[in-house]
Amino acid sequence: FAGYLSQVLKNYTDHACDGEYVSLRCPHRTTISIQSSFYGRIVPSHQMCPSRDPHSFATLIKEDVACSVGTSLQKMLDECQDRRSCQFLINSRLFGADPCPGTGKYLIVWYKCRPNEYKSKVACEDDKLRLSCKKSMVIAIYSAVFGRTRGDSLECPYQNLGMPMI
Repeated sequence: FAGYLSQVLKNYTDHACDGEYVSLRCPHRTTISIQSSFYGRIVPSHQMCPSRDPHSFATLIKEDVACSVGTSLQKMLDECQDRRSCQFLINSRLFGADPCPGTGKYLIVWYKCRPNEYKSKVACEDDKLRLSCKKSMVIAIYSAVFGRTRGDSLECPYQNLGMPMI
């Protein structure tokens, strides 16, 4: 049980270079929860995903290391979110328009394995949150957030700090 729990609570990172397969997998009774994703190149090829063609010094100087696509996270959500496993070939066509033609790119994806059954609780500032479970059960906190997130439904009212609302 302890090994299973550590697999569920773990943060996973996987990467694949252009032309390779990315493969995400979660243990039984869990599904993939994509946390973040990047596709492009921000480090030189001698540090990550070297080209299969021999590079000349002039080619390395021209390499674009400020290259990324904004569709990476949505593509990963579409392909893998809420599945037990997913696998697909990485190439620039997968993500739309190539942001830096001629530069080899890579995908990095951060994910967790969310239990199929879980409960969610919300407590507002200055409230107490009580967690309990049945006998012989164990509480495992999968994730926690303090504050507000972008696009947050206002479950907790703003505190009146003596300032006018804008």
